[in-house]
Amino acid sequence: MEQSTPFGATESPLIDFDAVCQKVRAAVEPARAHAVSLHDEVGDVLWLSESSMGPDEHNAVREAIDAFKNVNTPPALAYDLGDARSAVLLRAVNSRRAMAGVIMIIMDTRALKQDGGVMRLMTPKLQRALAGFVGMRGEVAPAPVTAPGAASAPAVSAAAAGSAGTSPGSAARSSGSTSARLLPPLELSLADSVRIPRPAIAQPAASSQAPAQDAVRTPARSAASEKRQPPIAPEIDRLHAALRRSPIALHVQRLVPLTKGSQLRRYEVLLRSKSEDAPNSAPQAMLKAAVENGLGSMIDRRVVTELIGWLVHHPEVWKTHAVMFSVNLTTTALHDEHFIKFVGLCLAKSSLPKAMIAFEIDVPTAVRLGEKISEIATALHNLGCPIVLDDFRLRTECFDLLRLPAVRYIKLAPEITAKMRSDKLSQAAITALVQMARVLGMHTVAKRTETAAEQEWLTALGVDFIQSNALSPSVSIESLSKAPKPAP
Repeated sequence: MEQSTPFGATESPLIDFDAVCQKVRAAVEPARAHAVSLHDEVGDVLWLSESSMGPDEHNAVREAIDAFKNVNTPPALAYDLGDARSAVLLRAVNSRRAMAGVIMIIMDTRALKQDGGVMRLMTPKLQRALAGFVGMRGEVAPAPVTAPGAASAPAVSAAAAGSAGTSPGSAARSSGSTSARLLPPLELSLADSVRIPRPAIAQPAASSQAPAQDAVRTPARSAASEKRQPPIAPEIDRLHAALRRSPIALHVQRLVPLTKGSQLRRYEVLLRSKSEDAPNSAPQAMLKAAVENGLGSMIDRRVVTELIGWLVHHPEVWKTHAVMFSVNLTTTALHDEHFIKFVGLCLAKSSLPKAMIAFEIDVPTAVRLGEKISEIATALHNLGCPIVLDDFRLRTECFDLLRLPAVRYIKLAPEITAKMRSDKLSQAAITALVQMARVLGMHTVAKRTETAAEQEWLTALGVDFIQSNALSPSVSIESLSKAPKPAP
């Protein structure tokens, strides 16, 4: 198997955003930071210490970016997120006084008040962490400010904090360590709900002895900002909180190879609930609600994080045999411009062999994506992630998808195989698809095959794998790491 290059072996300057997050956490102790995220100068996510961000956190970043364009804005702002949580936004400025990015810390509102205001967090230790972040961002040209010529508010720069210079590079090279430290999974309960986070509110002012900028500043929302950011419905807030608390487990179903003696091990990853009410059942209601409300990528991120973390801690599963695990992607993940970047960061941190993590996309969704599916396939191909096309049919638009660079597996729609034992046209269709796939270097998979007789027919027609609940039911992913019992 082709092994991805560990970060320690690269010759380019290293980007270790995770180390920056850890330094930020250490700098704000003893106040506990729930999460830390790094963003570029326009607010796009560069790194997350958690597996996802909620809509309120995104709104806080966007508002801070707008506020930081004014040179009179303090370099640290706080926004109330509700549920006793606050988002602290820190502006990072380079030696040219251009904003190089923003760091967001999610922490307890009470701890923030006890510390005497957000500006009290700006200790030399935190400034050094900001300077390290600036060094990794490189030089960014100064952007126009809303108050030209005004006296500049205190800002953290690489020079002021004692930075030794810049270290430009890409976020894909995110760690200088060969050991894997992955984004930690979240633990959630679908029945829970949280108080609806509302717009940013000011923290109590600091004592009279403290400087004026120690008070938490709450920038006013501009008309343009209000137009860009429609209010978030309360039910979306509650659903998001519930998804973050819902306990999940990963199961896998092996695709059974039909070629005798084949050692290929291919699995589809299945999401299961860990709740006491319905353990090991598919959380259909949760998935449906998430997709319908545009939160599907949040679940996909959790699955990817859990899967990669498990594989890193169980190398015995993939070091002796070539394996592949395919993860189903929701429509919202495919539309999420940050999702592929998130996958790339996770894979880079793990240094897992290439082609071990695949992504499954159903054909109707791929067709609806139009030209975007080509961009997604190219990005996944560059990451070394195969694509599995599900529900493949004998239609022209389906054949066009076979040109995508990352496609390696085709799952035949059940309607093609349903009449294969009695209908010669179905037999001809299966044979044609099998031959086409072989010419293109792809494998075919037949689904919902329940009997030995159907297995024999599919073997005769040249299909490579079958996916069957009867012949290979899903099992907990933990079972893959259990050593087989010695023969008596």
